[in-house]
Amino acid sequence: MISVSQLFIYPIKSTKGIALKRANTVNGGFEYDRILMISEPNGTFITARQFPELLKLKTEIVNNIVHISLPSTKSISINLDDFSNTIEPTQVWGNHFVSHIASIKVNQFFSQFLKKDVQLRWVGNELSRRTKRYPEVPVSFADGYPYLLLNEASLAYLQQQCPEKLDISQFRGNIIIKGALPFAEDGWKTIKIGGVIFDIVKPCTRCVMTTINVNSTNYLNNNEPLTTLGYFRTDEQGKIDFGMNMIARNYGEISINDPVEVLERQVAKNYINCFPFENNKPTQFYTITVEDKTIKGNNQQTILEQLEQHNIQLPYSCRAGICGHCLVKLKEGEIIAKTQTAIKNNNQILACSCIPKGNITIERLKK
Repeated sequence: MISVSQLFIYPIKSTKGIALKRANTVNGGFEYDRILMISEPNGTFITARQFPELLKLKTEIVNNIVHISLPSTKSISINLDDFSNTIEPTQVWGNHFVSHIASIKVNQFFSQFLKKDVQLRWVGNELSRRTKRYPEVPVSFADGYPYLLLNEASLAYLQQQCPEKLDISQFRGNIIIKGALPFAEDGWKTIKIGGVIFDIVKPCTRCVMTTINVNSTNYLNNNEPLTTLGYFRTDEQGKIDFGMNMIARNYGEISINDPVEVLERQVAKNYINCFPFENNKPTQFYTITVEDKTIKGNNQQTILEQLEQHNIQLPYSCRAGICGHCLVKLKEGEIIAKTQTAIKNNNQILACSCIPKGNITIERLKK
């Protein structure tokens, strides 16, 4: 029998999750899930992609009071009623909406922790954000959809292939299930858990967040598990998927051990099987020139990784060929593309997904 094995909420986006025995579906997702978010002063979201230390923050919610603890044992309590009455422009992955800003004292607390000027924001009682594909569905500060389903058997299959030790919490799921075959969820369209019906709307595209050890906040070796996932979970657009995004049709409570009933099925998404990607050539050394700097490179690592090792920084967000932030112009030389979407028009390439094939010269793009 397929059933629920774990439930999680993440009151503050990108911080440590809270395991629950039962959870209520409400507007925007589970009650209290991702209702708070740390942002730039202009409202642009900040996550553990840029600041992995956020994963060390612990939260607890009691009677509308959010208790937040830092690794240093320093803590603060926030009443949701204390946020500003005014609404301010906010942005998550290009999705524009409005939210409420915390007090100066609260913002200073987080700014001191991150050593950066930031704000804490609350979605408010009336959610103004909507999903892009389903404009009638409200969503909180989650990346894209209110619920994320993960399958323990799918993780077990991935772990068999992946050299790094994995933890399901790396994938930030809300509903974890057991009793299904690996990746059976790919073929589900509508499911029922308890009294709640969920529509599975799309596979979840994964990014660099999955490569962070949630306990140490260190990155795993070799960009794992994205590297291994890329061998057998890459679609025709070069996106790497794991888990399923869902929306709920109704309100209700779901609990640990609730059965999962598949009401409707669909044709599973097609993935390119390139397992394993092998660069069979022996290590060769080349030069990588970035404007006025030249470094010693090789034919084994991505351009982004090699630049970072020489303290040359490029912007990035996903490290999986999705976000496009590490786009550079290839002025001279040839590269090997790890994904079909790594090469763009006008000799532009994604540094996170390309490996030098010889001496290369690249140029940062002006933003």
